[in-house]
Amino acid sequence: MERRFQTKDELEHFDFEDAVLEEVECACGRVKVMIDNVKILPDNSMNRDIRTMRANQMEITFVEGYKVYDADGNLRQTYEDRAMSEQEIQEGLRELSGLTVYEINKADGMYSIVVEGEDHSFRLEIAADHEIARWDKFLTVES
Repeated sequence: MERRFQTKDELEHFDFEDAVLEEVECACGRVKVMIDNVKILPDNSMNRDIRTMRANQMEITFVEGYKVYDADGNLRQTYEDRAMSEQEIQEGLRELSGLTVYEINKADGMYSIVVEGEDHSFRLEIAADHEIARWDKFLTVES
């Protein structure tokens, strides 16, 4: 789906705390996440306002293989850059949907998405060169 707004490599211009990871997909060598309640910071290149805004249904796409870790940093599953069946992908990512996003960041070519559930949390690490964020509209942040 074509989105109205798009940024590339601007994770530091979003605030993902308390956002909700709605969906995780992996297909054609790419990982795509759909996140609600993402805060768009004033210094984001697409934010023409001088205040923090937010967006729902933000789609972020990452390219290449990835690893899934538990909250203790133990490797749970590795997804190499290889063809995987749809069933393998869905089984590995199903439990992440609907969890609260704690943070998304990038260090040394590795993206890290930390999500929290009621009694557990996960860190999804993705090796990729770039991320592309897309969304349709800006919403105000409620106090």
